[in-house]
Amino acid sequence: MLLVLALYLAAYVLCASALWFWRVNRRSERPPATPTLLRGPGESLRWRLQKLDDALLRHVFAAAFLPMTVFLGGLMLALQLDGRARDATFAAAFLLFLGTLFLTGRWMMQKITLRRDCHLGLLGEKIVAENLAPLVAAGCRVFHDVPAGAFNLDHVVVGPTGVFAIETKTRRAGRALANRRPDEIVFDGDQLIFPWGNDTFGLDQARQRAAWLGQWIRTAAGETVPPFAILTFPGWNVASAAASDVHVLGTAEIPPFVRRAPVTLNHAQIETIARQLEHRCRDVEF
Repeated sequence: MLLVLALYLAAYVLCASALWFWRVNRRSERPPATPTLLRGPGESLRWRLQKLDDALLRHVFAAAFLPMTVFLGGLMLALQLDGRARDATFAAAFLLFLGTLFLTGRWMMQKITLRRDCHLGLLGEKIVAENLAPLVAAGCRVFHDVPAGAFNLDHVVVGPTGVFAIETKTRRAGRALANRRPDEIVFDGDQLIFPWGNDTFGLDQARQRAAWLGQWIRTAAGETVPPFAILTFPGWNVASAAASDVHVLGTAEIPPFVRRAPVTLNHAQIETIARQLEHRCRDVEF
């Protein structure tokens, strides 16, 4: 019986491995022409999700069969012993099975949670991109997921009224405290007041991303244009109670904010900056 189970596990491993390699190899198929495309909203998250999905079969297999493999190995060892040694080995195998089951279950839950978070972040990026699309008609150029070495800029808008670096943070709603709206974030100029508490989530990051973008534009395009730092939370109502160098806005408020800013760039400057951004963002293979 144990031999049959062992053979079954070996056959399952071989079939699962063959299926995984077949899927990966199919991804390498390409048409004759392979143009590079501009990065879409949440491109980095999309790639991360794809890698998680590619590894999902291996994760499920490990979580499902590793505990049983450990138990069967201990059971086979126990059957070769006698008396108390057999009982002790069997008990140890069962405890090891429970421990392995707990660890693999927790590990699998971490992978599932990571995938859910990536999917939520990708959805938030798409929501912001959809709200930014009408700015193109106003003479703006919009770029998404701009690579910047160890990090990326979620969205960059270049238009007559300047350059805007937009940081997107997609957060799930939590339990609201008394006298706080469950769907509103209030910015008091120093910190963000969420329904469940206060923190500075995303403020420093938005500020640093905008500073990096300004430095890069000076180097790559030869233009001194301090970008506006914008922090937005898709799906949330945002109320700003004080001015700050970081503009915390609702997603739908970004286009009006861009249009209201004073005109600072001419057409030639817009095209120069946009050309450098396009070169940086055109790296998605077919």
